[in-house]
Amino acid sequence: MEKKQYQTKGKALLEAHLAEMAGTPRTAQEIYLSLKENTDAPGKSSVYRMLTELCEAGVVKRHRLPPPAQGYAYQYVGNAHHCEAHFHLHCLRCGNVWHLECECGSEIAAHLQKTHGFCTDRGRSVFYGVCAACSEKGAVTV
Repeated sequence: MEKKQYQTKGKALLEAHLAEMAGTPRTAQEIYLSLKENTDAPGKSSVYRMLTELCEAGVVKRHRLPPPAQGYAYQYVGNAHHCEAHFHLHCLRCGNVWHLECECGSEIAAHLQKTHGFCTDRGRSVFYGVCAACSEKGAVTV
C-alpha cells in the first residue's frame, strides 16, 4: 500500500526554504536552525521526517558528508533533475554540489563497465574535490 503524502504548511515552508538555497547542501540541523527563525517553522523532529519524505519523493537529494565529517547533507533538486542519470561534483571547501551533466559522465560509466566490470549508480556517485571558485581563493589541497 502506497504511503499517502500530505502537503502541510510546515512541509511547504520547508520546501520553499530548501528551494531558496538549492545549490548548497545543508545538514538537517543547519536546515532546522535556519528555519527556526520563522515563527511558523515546524519542530525539529518534523523537519527530519519531512526531509526523509522529500528525499523519497525525489525533490531533495541526500549526500553523505565527506570525511572526517559524519552524517548527511540535503540539497533541493526539485522535480526538474533526474539525479539517477548523472554523477555529482561536491566541493570540499564551500560544500556546494553540482550535477555533472556532460558526456564525460557517460564515458566514465562506460569505461568502468567495460574495463573493470563495474556498473555505477550515477545518482549516488559523487566526485569530491575543490571547485573553480574555491581554487581561485587559494592553493588547492584536497
